[in-house]
Amino acid sequence: MYYGYNDAQEIVFADEAFIALLKFNSFNALQTSDVMSKIKFKEKQFSITQEEQTINAHSSRHEIFSKDGLFYLIELDEIQVESNIATHTPKGLITSYPAIYLDVEKISKEIGLSVADYKLYLDSFIDQSIIDEKRLLEGNDKVVKNLSNLALTLKIPQINILLLKIQKLSQYERMPLVDEYYTKLVLLTLEKPEGYEEEISEDMFESDLHTPKKEEELNARFSDLLKNVDNDKSNNDNDIIADDPLFSDELPIIDSNHLSLDNVPLLPISYDPQTAADELNLPVVLIEEFVDDFIEQARQDKDHLLTSYHQKDLDNIHELGHKLKGAASNLRINELSDILEEIQFCSDYTKLESLFVEYWGHFLSLEKQMKQLKD
Repeated sequence: MYYGYNDAQEIVFADEAFIALLKFNSFNALQTSDVMSKIKFKEKQFSITQEEQTINAHSSRHEIFSKDGLFYLIELDEIQVESNIATHTPKGLITSYPAIYLDVEKISKEIGLSVADYKLYLDSFIDQSIIDEKRLLEGNDKVVKNLSNLALTLKIPQINILLLKIQKLSQYERMPLVDEYYTKLVLLTLEKPEGYEEEISEDMFESDLHTPKKEEELNARFSDLLKNVDNDKSNNDNDIIADDPLFSDELPIIDSNHLSLDNVPLLPISYDPQTAADELNLPVVLIEEFVDDFIEQARQDKDHLLTSYHQKDLDNIHELGHKLKGAASNLRINELSDILEEIQFCSDYTKLESLFVEYWGHFLSLEKQMKQLKD
């Protein structure tokens, strides 16, 4: 994790993990904040106290020379985060997100439950989320998987995708998204908001998995799953998720296309870290480190892209494409930058599969090339 600043005490760059750790939504928000005035250093120890948290970490500083002058790269590790608030207070965040409307009549019919039972299981899901707040913050992956499966089955894609993002992050990186998770729970509503328009006209969950089933069968499955959640409360070592395809550890495919990137062939890529280093006036070693960070992030975002594709969530695909394109462009990885820009602005769902395959083929070549450089 790293960030950089100049002699004027202005933050000039930062990686995504640092931005998220300090609970900012973008680099611009971080750059225009008063964060630098709050950071303290003592004997290679970094510390900052914010309203909601105090962060301590081991730090190392490197001087970097560029055409714009001297700046300083700060690398952080052994990070510890302490909360400064006793309880979760999401009220200040609520206005940042729109209400999440659940058409209970439609959803209940699609998954084969009565409206009353759907409401019962929704209440149980929310109650369990509140119970599990501490374990979510502690990074308990079993809890994340279980809540994700419940959100998936209850057909709440906004919540499910957020939980999948949380699952891919380290404990200290999860805190902003866990806050967002509880904020979005507050925003769930069964009352149709005024002026509400459904963003996706087609069914987002077309598959055999969600073909209407007998109500008693789904009732049994929900009851078993919730019972397993209660058992886990007293014994974290027990497996939560039943041996059932509906609640398997692997993310279910929710589209008849069954898009997978597991066997994508490598596509040629012409990338030279030294060329990028020369253009950016940075040491090639630093560029290679940044590329490694990009590769790790792209690996984490692979499942997010596929999940968004299966749920036909173009907004999330565009957001992920924008984020990855920005990183690839900054590092001068031109083939990936170009194809990610196409993904970012693609409004035709039918074209996404070929774009994903092309993107992943170039990515695999980059990953292989960087591995060979290290070897």
